[in-house]
Amino acid sequence: MNNLPSFKVSARQAKKRLGQHFLRDRQIISRIIDLAAPKPGESVLEIGPGEGVLTAALLESGARVVAVETDGDLWEPLEKRFSSIPETDFSLQRGDFLKTDLDKIISEGQNLSAPVAVVANIPYQITTPILFRLIKYRHLFSRAILMMQEEVAARLVAEPGSRDYGRLTVGVGLYCDVDSGFKVSPNAFSPKPKVWSRVVRFEFRDQPRYPVADPALFERLVFTLFSQRRKQIINPLKGMMTHLTREELCEKLVAAGFSPSDRPATLAPAELVRLAGCLATWQKS
Repeated sequence: MNNLPSFKVSARQAKKRLGQHFLRDRQIISRIIDLAAPKPGESVLEIGPGEGVLTAALLESGARVVAVETDGDLWEPLEKRFSSIPETDFSLQRGDFLKTDLDKIISEGQNLSAPVAVVANIPYQITTPILFRLIKYRHLFSRAILMMQEEVAARLVAEPGSRDYGRLTVGVGLYCDVDSGFKVSPNAFSPKPKVWSRVVRFEFRDQPRYPVADPALFERLVFTLFSQRRKQIINPLKGMMTHLTREELCEKLVAAGFSPSDRPATLAPAELVRLAGCLATWQKS
């Protein structure tokens, strides 16, 4: 696939604590590039380049890549592999993506210019934090093409009332258009994960799917409700509306068209947005 020097980390060297499963299947890499469809000269942020196999394919497509890698044992091999690539086309950011100053590396770096595409085979145990961080900084990104656990991918498109429906479904659905992409066998990796994976494409929306008057209050509401997803909504809401008695809050919910006995997972995103709007009004009462 590429003429760049390569290196491989053995399965024994892969770090379980970092969730490392190195992608080795060239056909899957080609399909990821096809789904990402990077344009020549386009800025791409890669999270966790690992051995640099996907990185090399992105560079071959003509993209300009900044890769963020947290594993210090991979920094020197990655820099050596891509030492022949001009600094304007490739740079390695040493550190944890979840702690990286994204505004700084994109607005001040010479490699990236917003909006940036994100392409990555991400560690499965931090998929949810990564997704929420991308949503938080969505003003910087055009799209994201991410390899994740099949089970997590199912949560992204879950219907209200289902077991998989939750905070991640709501957050992603509000701010992204999701293409379910394609499944990937454990055989595509070394070491092999115990689960199937899926490559998913996210298009970040300029505006949320439903107008959110107070994003901070909405996020607090969704977090609070789904932290107690099995309880009736009156219970977590009472903790947010402490100035109201339980009876007063019940009356307001009913008047607004909600049932105090509703469970969080039965409320569709549009209803959650409307409920957040109600809370904003009730806070002032």
